[in-house]
Amino acid sequence: MSNMEKFLGSMLKLLPEQEHLISSRAEALKNQPMQLLKELLERSILTKARIYQLWADSLGVAYVNPMSVAIPTDEYEQLPVEIARRTEAVALHTLGNTVTVAMADPLNARQIESLGKILGKEISPVFAHPDEIRTVIDMYLGAEGNIATNLQSVCDKLPSMLGAREITSAADVTDLVNSRAVIELLNSIILTAFRRHASDIHFEVRADDSRVRMRIDGDMQTILELPRAVHLTLIVRLKVLSHLDVSQTRLPQDGAFELDLGALHTAFRVSALPSLYGEKAVLRVLGSPLEQSKLRLESLGFGQHTLEALKRVIACPNGILLVCGPTGSGKTTTLYGCLSELNRPDLNLVTIEDPVEYRLPGITQHQVNSQVGLTFAKVLRSILRQDPDVILIGEIRDLETALIATEAALTGHLVLTNLHTNNALQAVTRLVEIGVDPYLVAPTTMGVLSQRLVRRICSSCKESYEPTQQELDPFFKDLAGPPIKLYRGRGCPKCFNTGFIGRVGIYEFVEVSEKMRELISEKQSGSQGRRLIEEARKVGHRTLRYDGLKKALIGWTTLEEVARSTLPEMDNPSMET
Repeated sequence: MSNMEKFLGSMLKLLPEQEHLISSRAEALKNQPMQLLKELLERSILTKARIYQLWADSLGVAYVNPMSVAIPTDEYEQLPVEIARRTEAVALHTLGNTVTVAMADPLNARQIESLGKILGKEISPVFAHPDEIRTVIDMYLGAEGNIATNLQSVCDKLPSMLGAREITSAADVTDLVNSRAVIELLNSIILTAFRRHASDIHFEVRADDSRVRMRIDGDMQTILELPRAVHLTLIVRLKVLSHLDVSQTRLPQDGAFELDLGALHTAFRVSALPSLYGEKAVLRVLGSPLEQSKLRLESLGFGQHTLEALKRVIACPNGILLVCGPTGSGKTTTLYGCLSELNRPDLNLVTIEDPVEYRLPGITQHQVNSQVGLTFAKVLRSILRQDPDVILIGEIRDLETALIATEAALTGHLVLTNLHTNNALQAVTRLVEIGVDPYLVAPTTMGVLSQRLVRRICSSCKESYEPTQQELDPFFKDLAGPPIKLYRGRGCPKCFNTGFIGRVGIYEFVEVSEKMRELISEKQSGSQGRRLIEEARKVGHRTLRYDGLKKALIGWTTLEEVARSTLPEMDNPSMET
C-alpha cells in the first residue's frame, strides 16, 4: 500500500461523509501530496496539525512543527542556509550522536545520507511541511542577511522609478510600495523581529535619515538605518496593509493588519503619528504563534506558593482577580494563562479586549470598538445576558465598567481583569477611589496580583561571581553567613552580546482574607492602608522586590534588573495616606 493510500484511508475513517471530495482531490493531485495537504487545509477539512500528523503517520515518522517548539537558534544553524533551502530541511535538536532533522521528504534516503555527512552525525528524520521549514529558514537563518539585500534592491529601484524627482509625498512612492523589493524588505524586518522576540517595531524618521528600532526584552535596540526615501515607502506600505489613508500625514491614524509569511500567520496593530521630520509608525506584534505555547501559568515564573494561591483564587466560582502593573509588564499573558487553566468544555469563557492579542481556541473573544460605541461597559452588559461562567475584561478604565464587573462577581461570575497600579494593595483602594462602594469591593475581590518583567540571563553565557558588599548593601541588610553567589551574562552570539535572552516575571500576590475584607469595607481613613499592609503580611504577602531578589539568587536575573523594576523594601508611602 502506497503512502497516499494509507493517508486517504486514515482521512476517510475520520471523515466518511467527505469521501467524494477527498478522493477526487487525491486523484487529481496524486503526484503532488503537499498541494493536496494545502487544499484540504484550505477547505477546513481538519486542523493543520491533524492533517500533517496523518500524513506523517502514513510515512511512518513523527510530525514536528518547527514553528511551535522551542528550538535554540544554534541548533537551526548547524545546517548552512543554502543547504537548508535546497534540501528543505532544518536541524531541530541533538542528542548524543543523533540529530533530529525536520524534512519535507523524510523518506529520501539519499538526502538523509548527505545531511549525515554534512553534520557528521546520525540523522533521525521527522516530517514538517515545506512552508514551515521555509519560514524557519527565513526567520532564523536568512532574515537579517536578507534585510541588507532587500534594502539595496529598494535603493536601486528608486532612481529608475522616479528619476531625478525629489520624493516629497506618498504619491511619489505609490507604485514602488507594491513592488517585490519593498514587500521583501518589510517582511525581512518583521521576520527579524520574530527571531529576536521583539514586542514592537519602530520606524522613526530623522533629519537626514531614518532608523528601525525594536523593543526586545523591554529595551529598545537599533536594528537598521535607512534613507528617508525608503522610510517613506515603508510607511506607505504599512498604511496600505492597514487600510489607512495614504494621503493623510498631518493627523494620527491607527489600524491593524494580518500577515502570512509562509507558515507564520500573525497580526499587528499599527500607529502612525506625525513628527518633526515626517511620520513615525509603530507596529505592536499581537499574538505571536511562537509565544502561544507559553500561555500556561507554570511557564510564567511563579513561585510555588504564589502559583498555588493564584490557582485557589481562579478556582472560585465567583469573584474578581485583579492583575496590576504598568504597560508591558505581562498582565495580558498572565490573564491568558489563567484562562488556559480554566478552559474546559463545561465552562463558558468570554473575553472583552482592546485589542485581541491572542486567538484562544474554545473561548469567545470580543474586540472593543469605541468608534462605533462598542465600549467595555456596553459589551460587558451584553455578555452578562449570554450565560458566562468566566469573564476576562481587558482593562477597567472607568466607573461604569468597574461597577458592572463587581456586580457580575456578586451574581455568580468569575471576573479576571487588570488595573494600572504600582503594587497589589493599591488596586483594592483604586476601585474605591474611582467610585465603587467599599461594600461592593470587599466581598468581590478574591485576589490581587502585581507584576513586572525583568530580563532573563542568557543560559549560554551565564557565569557566577561573588558581589562586593557595596553591591549587596542596597538589597540585603545585616547580611551574615557565607559569601553570596550571583550570576550575569558575559554576552555571546546567541543573545546578540546582551547577556540576556527573554524575560521572566516577578510577582507579589495578595489573597484577600476575611479580616482584609472588613478593613476594605470601613470608611477610608489615614491608617487604613497601613492596616491593610500589616494584615496582608500576616497571610504571607511578599513584595515585588522580595520575589525579584529570589530570582536573582537562583540565577534567573541580575540585581540591576531587580533594582530598575522594583522599589526598595519599605512600606509604600502612598499606602499610608
